[in-house]
Amino acid sequence: MKFIQLFFLTMEPIIDYPDRVKIVLDELVRNFRNYLRGELVGVYLHGSLAMGGFNEESSDIDVLIVTQDKLVLEDKKVLSQIMLKLSIKAPANGFEVSVVTLENLRNFIYPTPYEFHFGIDQLKNFEEGNVDFTSGKTDPDLAAHFVITKERGICLLGLPIKEIFPDVPRGYYLDSVIRDVEWSYERIIDCPKKGKLDVPVYGVLNFCRVIALISEGIVTSKLEGGDWALENLPERYYPIITEALREKRQSGTAEKIDAGLIKDFAEYAIQIIRNAK
Repeated sequence: MKFIQLFFLTMEPIIDYPDRVKIVLDELVRNFRNYLRGELVGVYLHGSLAMGGFNEESSDIDVLIVTQDKLVLEDKKVLSQIMLKLSIKAPANGFEVSVVTLENLRNFIYPTPYEFHFGIDQLKNFEEGNVDFTSGKTDPDLAAHFVITKERGICLLGLPIKEIFPDVPRGYYLDSVIRDVEWSYERIIDCPKKGKLDVPVYGVLNFCRVIALISEGIVTSKLEGGDWALENLPERYYPIITEALREKRQSGTAEKIDAGLIKDFAEYAIQIIRNAK
């Protein structure tokens, strides 16, 4: 894997959350603190809300919970009920919450084991009680979450971020974000080949920020990656990037984009990204 030197764009923590988000975040922290008590090491916000790119209609709330020890089955069942209740009060895309142990931060391995994970894509399974809590599981996405948390995250409760989050090796971080990009690429390629389509905001801006990482070693949010792309990528792709940024900032404002241009951009981006492996 090619060597990439990373530079992080630093910002002041974003603390002016929308009222609805602040209320549900406060409740999440209170619930986890009251249930886990001495087992709770900390609650940490990352993703778009921490990095200044949150959209109440399209973004989820990304949270990492760190515990002293592994969770038992009863813990996972209780946390499931907590998250189901909080999801009713959350913005449209809800939460993505992962629970990891302090041991797995201090002795980082890739992909990283986790104790509990809750996301909107699993909501139905949680509601129906169809989640497997007994098998040990790992998640390659956690490497990227740890990087963003360490450089741009916000400690909502507990030990300071710098004290417990690991320095993730560059190769693992790159592999983590490339896996996510491949997922986006497959969905774009499966779209119709002709006509006008809604801009695939997540995929387009993900391409942009990963190319920024590969090209200049900078770690960005989706919005920052899109802004970087407008200054550094070929001009023919500006319409798709511009509309993706417009939609990310305010849902329902983007114009439809030619399907051929979307697929062309996806092919252009994936070649750069795959060549970086």
